[in-house]
Amino acid sequence: MRQFASAAIAAVIMVGGAVRAEAQTPTVQQVYDKYAAAVGGRDAWKAVTGRSDKGTANVAFAGISGAYERHTALPNKMRMIIDLGVVKIDQGFDGEKGWVDQGQGMLPMPAEQAKEMAEPNTDGAAFLDPSRYAKSAVVGKETFEGAEAWKLELTSKAGRTITEYFDVNTGLRLGTVTTTPMGAQTAIYKDYKEFDKKKVATTLIQRSAQGDVILTSETVTFGTPDASLFKQP
Repeated sequence: MRQFASAAIAAVIMVGGAVRAEAQTPTVQQVYDKYAAAVGGRDAWKAVTGRSDKGTANVAFAGISGAYERHTALPNKMRMIIDLGVVKIDQGFDGEKGWVDQGQGMLPMPAEQAKEMAEPNTDGAAFLDPSRYAKSAVVGKETFEGAEAWKLELTSKAGRTITEYFDVNTGLRLGTVTTTPMGAQTAIYKDYKEFDKKKVATTLIQRSAQGDVILTSETVTFGTPDASLFKQP
């Protein structure tokens, strides 16, 4: 009887531990709520109509560097220019169509990417709303870039598969892995700094099979950029 009782107690402890562990796993909404709080709060971001980042680009695998700038404006406009001297990369979306120039002439933005870009953002805090995804789930914990992170599996409304990692302790987004026709594209977010009471990752590492491209933002300005920036050259 004593052995039976001990075994029963052990089973209860194990089940109780499993229940507690399960209860500690947050929902997607809870992960995003913590992320929102960590970067300044949804109220602070909601009023943002546009943003401009300027800094440097380092193509680590090629050993070249240059200037970097990226501009966005509601509801879905974007322009990014990387001037490496030997080549100038220009990519943009004017709200209806997109373009890409990697130094070999202007081409239409790939259809899948253009479809993603065409999704309108209702306000500046839209990136903090997980309902913008068609599907979402927290699949567990995983170490990402040396930090314990919650791993989220997401599917965009355009059908793209995305994996995101959020720091368990700080709530900050650490990285994103996106499935593309060219293979998995990894983005690593580091060196969060505060600008106008909002936290921004000032280092973005874009990792691919070729190697790393490191974009460093030295200045971040909030406000609607000049409309001419979103016109195709």
